[in-house]
Amino acid sequence: MYEYSGNLHCHSHYSDGFGSHNQIARAALSAGLDFVVVTDHNVYVKGMDGYRFLGDRRILLLTGEEIHDQGREPQKNHLLAYETGLELAPLAAQPQRLINAVTASGGLAFLAHPVDPPAPSANEPDLSWVDWNVKNYTGIEVWNYLSGFKAVIPTAFKKYLFAFFPALGIRGPLPESLALWDRLTAAGKQVVAIGNADAHEMPVKLGPFHFKLFQYESVFRAVTPTSSRKKRSAGMQIMTGR
Repeated sequence: MYEYSGNLHCHSHYSDGFGSHNQIARAALSAGLDFVVVTDHNVYVKGMDGYRFLGDRRILLLTGEEIHDQGREPQKNHLLAYETGLELAPLAAQPQRLINAVTASGGLAFLAHPVDPPAPSANEPDLSWVDWNVKNYTGIEVWNYLSGFKAVIPTAFKKYLFAFFPALGIRGPLPESLALWDRLTAAGKQVVAIGNADAHEMPVKLGPFHFKLFQYESVFRAVTPTSSRKKRSAGMQIMTGR
C-alpha cells in the first residue's frame, strides 16, 4: 500500500494568491508533498496540469476551482470542485445545481471551510457553509488552515505571529468542524473529510521591509507534516500530462 501526502486547496495569482503554479509546485515539493491542487476562486485555469520535477523528485500539480456566488452578501457556500475539466462558476448562485454539475462531469465536490468564523482583528467575515439542504456532495473540508487562523487571532500580535509561523497556532481542525462531521456521519451520510492549507501567500510592505505572510511552503508543512525531507535542487522541469 502506498501513502501519498498532498494539499487540495491553494490559490495562485489567477485569483487572490500571489504565486505562480510553478512557484506553488516548488513550495509543495520543498514541503515534502507528492501532489498539490490549485483551486483559484471562480476561474478554472486550463493547461497547468502535469508533473513538475525538482532534482530527482517530482510532484503532480492539478487544477480545481473554489466556486462561490460573488453577488451574495454576506458571502457563504464556497465549494471546492475537482477534476471537472469545466468552468462551473456561472452556477455558483445555486449550490445544488452546482454540485449536480460537478458530479455529472465526473468530478468531486467538497464543501469548503464549512465552519469559518469571523475575525474582526483581520476584517474577515464569517464564510461558513449555510445551505444544508444540499445533497450528493463528496465531502467537507473538515480542516482549513485559514479558518483555524481566524479563530485564534484576537490581537494584532497573534495575527502576525501565526501568519509568519503557521505551525505555532493551528494544530488541527476546529472542534466545531469535527462536531459537524460527526453529526453528518451519525445521520447516515457518507461524507469524506479532507484537511487543506487554503494557502495564498501574501506580500506585505512595512516601510523599507518586505515580507511574505502565509508562505506556501510553511502552510503546507503546518497542515501536512511529512516524516522525511528530500534534497532541494536549483532547477525545476515541467512535464504536462499525467
